[in-house]
Amino acid sequence: MYLPPFPLFGGLLAWATVYFLGFKKQKWAELILGAVAFILAMVVQNPIQQLPLLGIGIRSNADVIARGTAFTLGVALWVGFVAGFVQEGVKYFLVKDKSTKAALFIGLGFGLTEVLFIVIVPIITVVATGGKLDVPVLQALLSMIERYFAVLFHVGTAVYLAYASRNGFGGKGLLSMAVLHGFVDTLAAYGQLLFIENKILAMKFTLGLEVLFAIITIALLVYTLPLARVEEPEEEKVMW
Repeated sequence: MYLPPFPLFGGLLAWATVYFLGFKKQKWAELILGAVAFILAMVVQNPIQQLPLLGIGIRSNADVIARGTAFTLGVALWVGFVAGFVQEGVKYFLVKDKSTKAALFIGLGFGLTEVLFIVIVPIITVVATGGKLDVPVLQALLSMIERYFAVLFHVGTAVYLAYASRNGFGGKGLLSMAVLHGFVDTLAAYGQLLFIENKILAMKFTLGLEVLFAIITIALLVYTLPLARVEEPEEEKVMW
């Protein structure tokens, strides 16, 4: 099964979910700002994640697995929590002075841009190096489900960050979302590394992770979407 359409469809389905949950009027400037936020986060995140590993001779996932379980867990924690703190930190910087509704669309733009990144980069890699992007049907479907909930997760965290900032506990709000994001990404990173060693176990682990991620995301949305429906006294303009 050709992989790229599946995560793309998951992202579009998340966008449609936000639309049908009552956010029909699109805030295009905030969507674009969310896209910029994702690009900025990647510029900061990738060197922090990769340079220390390159410095100790890690060139591939196989190199990580070869150093044993404890090292693999350590790398997963490093990759996961760097992603959590960098991504939520960038989002917080951009939503802390905005309404919760504006933050929702910034989070949506962030998540949708991440989908495009995940779809486009492997295609470029395959074109440059050869190979195929065919995966088993179950793995393709899991990629769609994972992107669906990932986009909605970014929506929920962005709304919560804006709400926390407006109500005087921005620092605590940022810490809680960064830790939650880091926890989820640590599990995801470990699952990816596990595929090198044991594909069957990795698939079972991934299935369990997707269920947990869905529960976390739904709980986050149940809490945050009502906050984003609150009418603000005056409309904001995006400051570029």
